[in-house]
Order: sequence, then C-alpha cells, then structure tokens
Amino acid sequence: MTEKHTKWLAIITIALLALNMRTAVGSFSPLVTYIQEEISLPIVTIGLLGIAAPLAFAIATSLANPPARRIGVEKTLIATSMLIVGGHVLRGFAWDSTALFAGSLMCLLGMGVGNILMPVLVRKYFAHRVGLVSTVYISLTAVSASAGSFLAVPLADFGGWRFSLGQWALFATLTLLPLFALRKNSVPELPEVGTQKQKAIWRSPTAWAIFGTQCMTSVFGYVSFAWLPLLLLEHNSVSVAQAGALLSLFAILGLPAALLVPSLAVKYPQSHAPIIWFSSFMGMAGALGILFSNSSWLFVWVAALGLGPTMFPLALTLYNLRSRQRSTVLAVSAFGQGMSYTVTTIIVFVVGIMREVTGGWEFTLWMFFGVALVSALVGIQIAKGNFVDDELFH
Repeated sequence: MTEKHTKWLAIITIALLALNMRTAVGSFSPLVTYIQEEISLPIVTIGLLGIAAPLAFAIATSLANPPARRIGVEKTLIATSMLIVGGHVLRGFAWDSTALFAGSLMCLLGMGVGNILMPVLVRKYFAHRVGLVSTVYISLTAVSASAGSFLAVPLADFGGWRFSLGQWALFATLTLLPLFALRKNSVPELPEVGTQKQKAIWRSPTAWAIFGTQCMTSVFGYVSFAWLPLLLLEHNSVSVAQAGALLSLFAILGLPAALLVPSLAVKYPQSHAPIIWFSSFMGMAGALGILFSNSSWLFVWVAALGLGPTMFPLALTLYNLRSRQRSTVLAVSAFGQGMSYTVTTIIVFVVGIMREVTGGWEFTLWMFFGVALVSALVGIQIAKGNFVDDELFH
C-alpha cells in the first residue's frame, strides 16, 4: 500500500469515525415523549440515560489505553466500532429502560474510546497537518451531534422511535471498512525510545488546564443533551417541536467553532486564552438569558449557550499542540477526557436530582453560569504556552 493510499484511507477513517462520535448522544432526549408511550421512563430513569454519555466516556478512558498500548490504535478502533454498532442495534430493539440504558452504554463506550484515540490517529498520520485534520474531524463531530438531535423526531415520525435510534447502526458499520484496510499499521503506542522517566500526568499544570478547558464544554454539552429540551419545555413554555429545534440550534453552533478554532489555534498560539475567555463569556450570557428572558428572544440565548463550548475544539487540538510525543497525546487525552467526563457525569445526575427536589430549573441555569465563570481561570495557565512533556520530564 502506497503512502498516498494510506493517507486517503486514514482521512476517510477519521471522517467516518467523527460522523459517528455523537449520534447516540443527541438522538435520545428529543424522543423521550415517543418512547414513554411504549416504555416507562420516570424522571430518574431519564436522568440515568442522561448520564450514560459522560459516564461511558469517563469509563472509556481506562478502556482505551491498555489495548492501544498493546495492539495499536487501528485494531482498538475496530473493536470499538463493533461495540458502537451493537449498541445502536440494542437501543433500537430495547424492550425496557434497562435494555435502552445498556444499548446506550455500549455504543457510548465505543464512542468514548474513539474520543481518546482520535487525536492519536491524527498525530500518527498527519503530524504536520494537525490543525487542518483536527478542523475536519471536530467539524464532523459537531455535525454528528446536531444530526442526531435534528433527525431524531423526523425519523421517528417516519418509522417510529425504534427506527430513529437503531438506523444509526448501518452508518456506524461503514467505519469498519477503512479500519480493516489499515489494521496492518496498528502498532503498540509506547513512549519513544530514549526518553526520560516520566512523572504522573496529574503533576502537569498544563494537563490540568486542558482538563478544565474540556470540562466546561463537557458540562455544557451533556447537561444540555440530557436536559435542555425538558428545561425549555418547563421553564420557558416552548412546544416539543420547538425544544427539539432549539437543541439542534445549540448543537449546530459547535460547527463554526470546529471550523475555525483548530486552525486558528495552530497558526496563532497566543489565541488560546482569548478563545477560552470568549467561550466563558458566551456560556454565562446564555445561561442568564435563558433564566430571565421571555420566549421571543429565547433562540438568541440558546445560541449563546451553544457558543459556550467554543473551547471544545480548542481542547481537542491542545492535546496535540501541547504534547511533544504521540504517547503524551494519548496520556493527556485520557487524563483530560477521563476527568472531565467524570465530573460531568456527577453534574448531570445532580441536575436531575435538583429538578426533582426544587421542581424547577433555576439551579441548572445558575450552575451553567458558575461553571462558565470558573472555566475562565484556566486561560491563565494556557496563556503560558507550556508543553506537558516539559513539565513531566523536569
């Protein structure tokens, strides 16, 4: 296989994986009212299904490292793609809420491993085109998130909620084709020969700052995917169709950031901190707007909330930009994503509890404001321009 052929297969693999990385996240919450006609879904169950994504992504950090270090990225991704397919199928045939949760957890675990390994795959095949290729895959990930929420209701109207959830398995199957072609390139992801003994990743201030960068976006994203439609229904008195459309608006606003931020971050390293501060400001504005505004301006504030996770593509790009070795990319990706999704899992669950205790959504909106405010602080460390490797080897 020629190098050019390999590069084409790699970019097709990255594109297809990215298009499948969020379909299970955004496709559930718009269908809650459809599913409740057939399966009992109390508010606690909806909360558990809401935490499935960040919980699975947190667990995936411990699942991604061992096989990637032993058999390589490509073979690991083959196994996880099969898990994604199986999870979608189980969701489509779910007979109760337990099966629905199990299917969600399966495909989300596969997607979580993909989250960890995608930056490594980019570094492996496109070390000199990190910004461009990161733009491609992060943009397609945003498309994946918005497509899941945007198409959920129309597909359910066409073929039922089972069809709406299960048909994503066919699309996920396509990722296996280029991955099988690349499987011979799958080699263990080990530290480079001759490097000094490395300190634990948690001793790097820059790794913590990257975690903070991703944590804000994870909280905004997964709390919104789990609860935003219901929040808007109850707090802002919108219709079911409007709630689904506003969730799609929230999701699609990740696309402009995904198109611009990675290349901007590569070309202008001094832009990293301002991107974080812009993201923080928009998140605070969106939360306060939804909390206090009337429904005629609601789309503006949901749009601002959607621009809050602008630093998400920055976080994914920083895994490469602040790492000198590919093994460091894997370590920082696992640390940052594992920590952020663990925190997010707890917050998504707490949001559901507070909704039951208070009967309203004020806690959630003030929580969004607080998380956005605190996230601005990580820009101070990111502005220093340090590399994780340098902090760990000295």
